[in-house]
Order: sequence, then C-alpha cells, then structure tokens
Amino acid sequence: MTLYRALPLMGIAAICSPAALVQAQPKPVVTIKVGAIETAQECTLYEGVRYSNESRSSGSSSGRVSASGSAYSTPYGGGGSASMSGGYRSSYSESSKTSFETFFVEDCISHFEGVRSAMEAALASTGSITVGGGGYTLTGRVEDAVPVTSGYANRNVNGRASGTLSNGLKVTMSIKVADRSGRAIFGYPIVTEIETDYAGVARGTVAASVSSGEGLYSLLQRQLALAAARKIAFHFNPLVVSQGGGKRIQLNYGAPLLETGSMLSVTSSDGSVAARYRVTSVSSGTALAEQMGDADSRNIGPGAVATVIEKGDPAANQSVLERAELP
Repeated sequence: MTLYRALPLMGIAAICSPAALVQAQPKPVVTIKVGAIETAQECTLYEGVRYSNESRSSGSSSGRVSASGSAYSTPYGGGGSASMSGGYRSSYSESSKTSFETFFVEDCISHFEGVRSAMEAALASTGSITVGGGGYTLTGRVEDAVPVTSGYANRNVNGRASGTLSNGLKVTMSIKVADRSGRAIFGYPIVTEIETDYAGVARGTVAASVSSGEGLYSLLQRQLALAAARKIAFHFNPLVVSQGGGKRIQLNYGAPLLETGSMLSVTSSDGSVAARYRVTSVSSGTALAEQMGDADSRNIGPGAVATVIEKGDPAANQSVLERAELP
C-alpha cells in the first residue's frame, strides 16, 4: 500500500477510535423546567430545625460523647457548647441577626424558592440541559432534615482528656423528572450533609468553629442543587472517560458539577473492572482524575462510565490504601 493511500485510512482509524468518538459526540441538549419543591411536613416541624422568631438570636449546640464513641446532639443555632465524658467541656458562642433555622423555615414557606433557583443555575451550567418550558418538568420534595453527631473522647494515664465533637445536618430531598404527559421518566433521593459546628481538645488546646446561619444555608442550597443537577445531567448524558485510562483519566464533564477532590467510582466498558479515582483538576467541560488504591484499572479507558461518590455516602469511607510488598 502506498503512503498516500495509507494516510486517509490512518485518519479514519483515528476518528473511529473510542477516545475520538467520546470526544466528538456532542452532549444531547434536553429542555427542563424546574417546578415546585414541596415539603413533606410543616416547615417548623423538621427534626433538625428549631425555629425562633427572634430577630437576633443566639443558639446552642451541645453533645455528650462516651469513651465508646456513641453520641447524641441537637446541634443548631449560632453558638453552642460541646462536652465529653473524658472531662472536657468547651463553650463558644456567636450571635447572628438571623440563625440557620430561620433561613431554612423562610425558604421552606416559599416552597424552597432558594433551592429551586440554585437548581436552575446548576442545571444550566451542565452544557447538556436548557432550563425552560416545552420539555420535561423537574419537581422535588424535601423529605427529612435530621441532626447528626459524631465524636470521641479519651483520657490518658495522666488524667488529661482529648477528643472531638462534630455536629451536622442531613437533608433528604427526592427529585422527579416527568414528560409532558406527567409520566415520570427519572427519579432519585438526594442526600446531602453539612457540618454546622465542631469542637476539639488535645493537650490542653481547645479548637472550635461555627458558621453564620446564612453561610450554612447557602452551603446547603448549593450542595442540594449540585447533587440534583449531577443525577439529572448524568442520566441524560452519562459521565464517562473521554481520554486516557488506567491510573489517569479525563472526563467529559467539568466545573461546577465536578470539584477538585471529588471521589469517583469508574467501571470499565465491559463491566469487568471497577476502580476509584479522585478528581485532581477541573475546568469548563472537562476534568482530570487519578486512581486511588490498587485495583486493576488496565481495562478502564475511553467510554468507561463514572459515578460521583457523594459526601455522606458509605462508599466514601471504604479503604483505598495501596498494597505494598514488605521486604
């Protein structure tokens, strides 16, 4: 075969390669209208919310941690205290014009208009979804808002105590996408968790942190909106490996749906291999990730489907340590 006849064939082979096909394939554009977000119960009765009509409030957060690591807390407000059975107690306070629960309840009364607006912005940023009427309709329902607590306490032989206590809020929101006839074509329960305050002590040094109510609720809105946008966008146009393979991969989505540090579970095209990756850099429309752990990732390449491991997902706590042969 002469060179001038081989070159066109080489070009066709390059275009037909899996990497080129993934890159060349445009994301299908779907039109979605973001509808109402309903409430599962009265706005002031969510377990994790204690509403106060005071224009200026100071809240409290307390916790009790036993040496076994079990804990219970009712965490919310602008300030608080943390106590541990090891002998440690740290108090901290912060007054804010409007507390976290005030923002939550006010947005709840308006059918979570703030969350709905954040979801519109997140969906519009995907590059594969147009926000507007004439297509599908997205609706949501906030099911639960419950407090969560974790921590530990320890006392050394000298009687000095050490430990940590973290309070947070876990929110569950179900989403549904329906066509013009009202037929549901996709649904998913979104679960997100934020830390509301933290306290710790070690060697006599106490550290504590709290955030303003407005800052905490803005964070909650953002996390709910991005989690929903990821599920919807990846349903219509999956998150896949566009280039690379093995230890380092490139993905067909970028900011804001993917963030630096995000954990991914990637499955090879034939389903024979699954490995974990951490996003190392993001840009508009693409992201880079590196493998975590020692899973055999040689079969992972262009076209492999990826899933984002959300914060609070039990899968995020599984071990990803690499094995090493001892001398």
